Amino acid sequence: GGLLIGKQLAIFMGNTVSFLAYGAREPLPVLITPQAIRMALLGIGIALLASLMPALRAARLTIVTYKRDRARAMEKPFWQRYFLDFLLLIPSGYGYYVLQNRGTISFLGDGAGGDPFSDPLLFLVPALTIFAVSLLVVRFFPLLMELLAWLTSQVSPSVSIVLALRQLARVSSQYTGALLLLVLTLSLATFTASMARTLDQSLIDRMYYKYGGDYLFTEMGENPEGEGGGAAAGETGSSQGTEAGGWVFVPVSEHMRVPDINGATRVGSYPAVASIGRSTGRGRFYGIDRLEFPSVAFFREDFAYSSLGTLMNRLALDHSALLVSPEFLRDYALDVGDRVELQISVWGQRGSISFIIADVIRYFPTYYPDDENQYLFVGNLDYVFEQMGGMFPYDVWVRADSPLDTQKVQRELMDYDIRVMAIRGSREAVEAEQARPERTGVFGILSVGFVAAAALTMLGFLLHSFISFRRRFIEFGVLRAIGLSVGQMIGFLGFEQVLLIVSGVSAGTGLGVWVSDLFIPFLQVGTDRNIDVPPFVVLIAWEDITKIYVVFGAMLLLAVAGMIWLLTRLRIFEAVKLGEAV
Repeated sequence: GGLLIGKQLAIFMGNTVSFLAYGAREPLPVLITPQAIRMALLGIGIALLASLMPALRAARLTIVTYKRDRARAMEKPFWQRYFLDFLLLIPSGYGYYVLQNRGTISFLGDGAGGDPFSDPLLFLVPALTIFAVSLLVVRFFPLLMELLAWLTSQVSPSVSIVLALRQLARVSSQYTGALLLLVLTLSLATFTASMARTLDQSLIDRMYYKYGGDYLFTEMGENPEGEGGGAAAGETGSSQGTEAGGWVFVPVSEHMRVPDINGATRVGSYPAVASIGRSTGRGRFYGIDRLEFPSVAFFREDFAYSSLGTLMNRLALDHSALLVSPEFLRDYALDVGDRVELQISVWGQRGSISFIIADVIRYFPTYYPDDENQYLFVGNLDYVFEQMGGMFPYDVWVRADSPLDTQKVQRELMDYDIRVMAIRGSREAVEAEQARPERTGVFGILSVGFVAAAALTMLGFLLHSFISFRRRFIEFGVLRAIGLSVGQMIGFLGFEQVLLIVSGVSAGTGLGVWVSDLFIPFLQVGTDRNIDVPPFVVLIAWEDITKIYVVFGAMLLLAVAGMIWLLTRLRIFEAVKLGEAV
């Protein structure tokens, strides 16, 4: 039965798109192999051992040893006495050091990095860090409760609140398991959800950066002089086409006649050499239409120090305005307002064009720095054509609110004399990457593991609450006998449960956010030299975290409702008696 359930889970995991996100895909061919049977038998053995160990330990107890253990219940657990929580910080710190210096240290595989879905270090180190810090939270939890109890006793007349705080401070060992479970579950969930959201958004950003927008059209213009075709597209002018510099172009506005296309803009990408005195610097010049570019192109806030609207205004104020990379200003000691000469090569022709540096831009879609494209330049495309004496081929970036039928679009554009040689779409590239087995497997395991951990955490916390109530049966009877009302008892137990859950949830969320900011940037690894373009932006998955809050809020309501029901049924004469509850 377990093997069959596991097989169905594996098939279900094959539909994983992201963390806790699923889609309809072709079912995976899952087989029950001999290795799977061996692992199942091993799991059964571990489960039997885990269930028998408490029974074997209890069987060795006598009434004397039991009383002794009860008397030592106030002692700290062994991992606190031997400072194992502090010792676990050592491998966590070393793992962080390795990740920071990857490429020089080899550990658990290729130290130079690789696929983030196949590098165990990227997942082991955050998990170990979360576990170590969670143990530290449990260690200092009683001290915090003791401080709150003292402060509350000075300012609050509520007996219920003071009793709850003192209970959590003095008998903290009874709450260690529940608190640790809450912190671990929330922190791992926060880290996992944030990692998934960051990776998903990074994948989308990388594909849109690669193609510039929703779609990149490679088209053929006409060159009557016989110099060959190129990646050409429209230009404002008559609907019959425009001829300049030997090239004939259909206006870019003609693309808008296709119903599925909502926007189109010209982008020319050409090699450029900057001349500064006797020095030269190689780079790539991008010519754009400043009016259409913002509504079509992919552009993130961190691509420049100024907003996209500000950059477009800079280009509007002066046709010769130029946006340059900060490295270019630094290497040649230039500043905004300085004049620079660019020698731009366009389809076999070269022209030296004068520009005025107007602003700084760090990243531009489709630009990847290398030895030949060391610096980035962005300017007005029409200004370059004017200086070169005519128009030349360029790319067309297209905005489409829904996926395009590429063959249909090609046929429709052909009716307007626009010959599209190739269409590359960002959405299609994202879907292809999301379908990778490695990605599906990792997110599938994380999703199923989180659901199982959350369910077990809820069950464990509820069981802990009711078992704790039964263990403290006499204590509650005594409190009722000395004068506490049922309302005060409900306040005492309710505030205790609320404080425990709020502490665990707050510590877990804070720890998860901290570990996410610390380790998620290391996931941007790979063999591609431009894997960090554009750079990672760590996103905290607050929507998923809010869902977790709702689940634990429901758990709190169940626990408090159950305790209220038990308190209303509590009979003092049954609880208060000579002797002790065993």
